[in-house]
Amino acid sequence: MIKINNLTFGYKENIFENANATIDNNKITFIIGKNGSGKSTLANILTGLIKPKKGKIIIDNIEITKKIKLSNLRTKISMVFQNPSNQILFNKVYDDIKFTLENINTKEEEIDQKIKESLETVDMLEYINSNPYKLSGGEKQRIAISSILALNPKYIVFDESTSMLDINGKNSIYKLLNKLKNKGIGIIFITNILDELVYADEILIIDDKQIYKYTKKELFNNLNILKEHNLELPFTLKIIEKLNQKGIKAYNEKDILKEISK
Repeated sequence: MIKINNLTFGYKENIFENANATIDNNKITFIIGKNGSGKSTLANILTGLIKPKKGKIIIDNIEITKKIKLSNLRTKISMVFQNPSNQILFNKVYDDIKFTLENINTKEEEIDQKIKESLETVDMLEYINSNPYKLSGGEKQRIAISSILALNPKYIVFDESTSMLDINGKNSIYKLLNKLKNKGIGIIFITNILDELVYADEILIIDDKQIYKYTKKELFNNLNILKEHNLELPFTLKIIEKLNQKGIKAYNEKDILKEISK
């Protein structure tokens, strides 16, 4: 579990003030909020890229402090960025993942197997010798995820990682989320696309310098919660709202399509 205790952080003005929240492992937690609310800032704090003014971030009983090396932290929590090209360094997929493993001093005899296992998880093993720069956006993103999986982290933060992808690329990432969760990885997914909430287990809303936590069922059964946090209902959630008014509960994409088809 990740614990956010009395978090205070800001630049000219505070973005967070004594904010508290927990993020469960083995779950898909979405983080949403208005533009400028601090979603990406929170991602950077959780992954140790920036330090809070006050408060603690505790990951599985280990406090993230200035003394912790980022290379060591990456085996606990890593991040997938918005633009996958920013995480690609080499002209060969194998070399890109190998470089990541070498940075954490992986034994040479273990590298080959770890690369193959990580690529297999994201269904990209056949591209092991390909030039990542020639792949599609969705394929590049899966290669970036593969590099992180090779580190065997307990948590992965996705910072608007579908915003630059086409529908096929998005769908490949959505399918991957549950696969990673089933492998025991905690998923933290930051998004501005509220239609994506159908893929969540739990949802954190950043609003007025605080962090509010809801299960998906709590939120979908009372979509006024989003309106109270000054967030507009996207198309998918408007459908869920209409179904709720008819006494029909639908919490995922499959159930929504099933009820609409009726």
